[in-house]
Amino acid sequence: MIGVIFLEETLRLILNELQELKIGQARFQKSQDEMKQSMSQLQEVQVGLSERQERFQETQEEMKESIGKLQEAQVSLNERQERFRETQEEMKERQQRLSQDVKTIKEHLFSSLGMYFESVEKHIDEKTKELKIVLEEQQKVIDTLAVRSVKHESEIRDIKRILESR
Repeated sequence: MIGVIFLEETLRLILNELQELKIGQARFQKSQDEMKQSMSQLQEVQVGLSERQERFQETQEEMKESIGKLQEAQVSLNERQERFRETQEEMKERQQRLSQDVKTIKEHLFSSLGMYFESVEKHIDEKTKELKIVLEEQQKVIDTLAVRSVKHESEIRDIKRILESR
């Protein structure tokens, strides 16, 4: 009987181990199912990440194109700015030349006017002297004529008296 008890005990132990093995197998199966589910979710996440990575790469390409266009626009803007500076410098130079030309014209005008006024003044002085001489001569003639007129009147009176007395 000890052999049967030992055998029963062994069988119980084996049965317990089998049940534990079955429980372990069920747990293993459950873990495997969970792992499959996790793998499936991981694959979904990987697909999502791949899609996001593709969109990121597309966005990155678009950004590269935009940056390229922006750089081209910057180069164009820099060229325009340089042309503007050159034009501004040309305008400053022209303004300086114009200012110098105006100054030169003023100087020439004043010096020319000065000479013109001197010439006019000289001409007026000469004409004034000539007029004085002519006026003096005319005054002498007038004085002479006045003296003669007085003398003639006196002679005419004398002649009238003589005629009247006759």
